Amino acid sequence: RINPNFIGKLYRYIYAGRGAPNYNFDALVKIDLQTQKIAGLWKEPCTSPSEPVFVPKPESTEEDDGIILTVVFEQQTKKSFILILDAATFQEITKTYLPIQIPFSFHGNFYPTISSKV
Repeated sequence: RINPNFIGKLYRYIYAGRGAPNYNFDALVKIDLQTQKIAGLWKEPCTSPSEPVFVPKPESTEEDDGIILTVVFEQQTKKSFILILDAATFQEITKTYLPIQIPFSFHGNFYPTISSKV
């Protein structure tokens, strides 16, 4: 995934799940296309994060100014949490455990507003 404000433009960063032998993701990565290196890594043992979603900071012009949002499934406890990372530093801002179990899912989306016209 990339910052949705950069779709169709030259962009530098990609945010993705890192594949594991069991076909789930075992980590999240920020890849810098200019340096062709991993610019950030989030990993916790025995977890399966879903696809990271970039949520841009309103009015920002910097490509990595925003947050990364994903659902993470803990394999041993069978619990799920919402994980929020700072997109620039790739450091954890917070995680919030959910009252329900959400197993690993490949794709995710973020909708900033809900339309009553759906």
